[in-house]
Amino acid sequence: MKLLSGLIVLMLAVLIGAIGGGVTVLSQGLPEVMALEQYRPPSSTVIYAADSSVLAEFAVEKRTPVELDEMPKILIRSVLAIEDHRYFEHIGINVGRILKALLVDIIAMEKRQGGSTITQQLAKVLYLSPEKTIERKIREAILAFQIEKLYTKNEILTFYLNQIYLGNGAYGVGAASKAYFDKDVGELSLADAALLAGLPKNPSRYNPFRHPEYAKARRDTVIKRLLVLGWVTGEEATEAIAQPVPEKPAEKPPAAAPYFVEAVRRELVEMLGHEQTYKGGLHVYTTLDPLLQSSAEKAVAKGIESVDSRFHEEDSPIQAALVAMDPVTGAVQAHVGGANWKESSFDRSYQALRQVGSTFKPFVYIAALENGASQADTVLDAPAKYQGARRGEFWEPQNYDKKFKGLLTYRRALALSRNLPAVKVLEKYGMASVESVVTRLGMKSSMGQGLASALGVGSSSLYQITAAYAALPTGGMRPEPYRIRAVIDPGGENIWEQPTPPRRALSPETAYVASDMLRSVIEDGTGKRARALPFPVGGKTGTTDDQRDASFIGFSSRLALGVWVGRDDNTPIGRGMTGSVAALPIWVDVMLASSANGTPKPWPVPREITFAEIDLVSGGLAGQDCELTSFAAFAQGSKPTEPCKREKFTWQELSSYYKYETPPSEIPAFTMPTLKYREQLPDEDN
Repeated sequence: MKLLSGLIVLMLAVLIGAIGGGVTVLSQGLPEVMALEQYRPPSSTVIYAADSSVLAEFAVEKRTPVELDEMPKILIRSVLAIEDHRYFEHIGINVGRILKALLVDIIAMEKRQGGSTITQQLAKVLYLSPEKTIERKIREAILAFQIEKLYTKNEILTFYLNQIYLGNGAYGVGAASKAYFDKDVGELSLADAALLAGLPKNPSRYNPFRHPEYAKARRDTVIKRLLVLGWVTGEEATEAIAQPVPEKPAEKPPAAAPYFVEAVRRELVEMLGHEQTYKGGLHVYTTLDPLLQSSAEKAVAKGIESVDSRFHEEDSPIQAALVAMDPVTGAVQAHVGGANWKESSFDRSYQALRQVGSTFKPFVYIAALENGASQADTVLDAPAKYQGARRGEFWEPQNYDKKFKGLLTYRRALALSRNLPAVKVLEKYGMASVESVVTRLGMKSSMGQGLASALGVGSSSLYQITAAYAALPTGGMRPEPYRIRAVIDPGGENIWEQPTPPRRALSPETAYVASDMLRSVIEDGTGKRARALPFPVGGKTGTTDDQRDASFIGFSSRLALGVWVGRDDNTPIGRGMTGSVAALPIWVDVMLASSANGTPKPWPVPREITFAEIDLVSGGLAGQDCELTSFAAFAQGSKPTEPCKREKFTWQELSSYYKYETPPSEIPAFTMPTLKYREQLPDEDN
């Protein structure tokens, strides 16, 4: 007994000496008490949609900092009641509690009692290791004393309540309120507050989702302590004790727009780094339109189900991707990267490069327009044979239907997505002209090699080609797609680089005429399924060889929209699954949903544009003898002046267009030594 008394006296002497500054050795190496008002604990980064609704949170530790005056008084009282009811009376350490704890520890010859004040707990969490030694306890007391000298009680309590770990991945009462009750901290009841207050002692043991019986017992202990202290009435205590503890909520469905959110996360990490993205407490405001996104997800699911019901394959399921953006700014309003995020997080809207197929053809005709052509110019849809890279090797491009329609205007040839006319227009105006167009439109990777480029043998992401099409209804200004509008740091500063402004890619006149040609795809061509839309749209179907890729890219004056359908292993979707069958129905549903806030108006007409009704075969002005006609747009000086011809053309007349020297009984043959691209070629849409 004398030995025990001596040990107690010795430990008291050491403790008192340490607090007074006498135990220099224990004070050495202690961290300086940093300015807590500048301390920023790791907190969640919150991602918001365009309407400021929350899309997701990124965090290593779940944190939602809350000011003290935003916390209910019953929560503060509950914490003080069970942890440190004399908090506002002591100077950082409670000598009586420490003596009691030391006595128990010495008798047991091990660390059993806590005895820490809230200030000491804060010092331990912020500055010290969790090891259970008497030496650490003394260091903790010294730091607590220093903290109390520098900060007010309310400041210290605020730091503590936002820092303490409360289990379930939640740090601080703000995050814990959401984690256990799905409530803001200001909505907590007495029973809720008491449960949270009981967690710091052992967050795992008292977790209501894992051990509801222990959690209830601990919560009731807090409530009874409040009653003893006179901080709640008997009636309030009885009512709170009768409340059940929260049950584990059902597993939540995947976060809204998971592919979009993941793309945002990647951007943040690339720009700001992993540490700031996950621990910086950032507020990230994005461009996503929740209503349009919901419509897009439903349309994609419906489209996939429709195709999958006809051509289901277990090993390679049908996939789809979609991107919708403001054609003026490039702000991405909807983004779907695949059929199911849980099954595959690979994003087919911007990570995948797929053959573009017939969606490339508009770029060939744009090159022709830039070189003085008009959509009334004509081309012969007839057989042609081209010499390949090797001697005796020939390429004979075919149309989808293996038939030929004879003389067609450029407008009609594009509307019907004829392959041979596209090849011949590329031959006439040259690879360099088309390459210049696709480079300015951000589509360099889609160029391919040789005349086969006209059929879309090159590749592109859905983001790239949708942005390229967006330049058409906006007068030739190609936007740079972006998803993040602003990133606000905890200090209120916007630390994100502003999006790249749109750049001039085409003249307003060329862009308008090209848009008008793509309007004919909807009115008279392969995009007829979109004619029911009650506002002007333009677009182009795309189908690659054996129906491996099906797509539709198009626009209204307010939305540029791209849809792709296919399989990840590049096997065929199924017979007849062209862009107009597999992708266009999805496109129509989403484009219609985009008009919920008002019907899109026609895209602006440049001053230098004129209109004329033309014959879609000969390209002449419409007359009584021309049944197949359409109003078409023309740049200044390019409108046809001659009336249409409907008599049969002689071979000599046709040769004046194309300088054919071959007799009519033979297939015209041309030599193109630069043709090198010999892989599978995209088919034309039906």
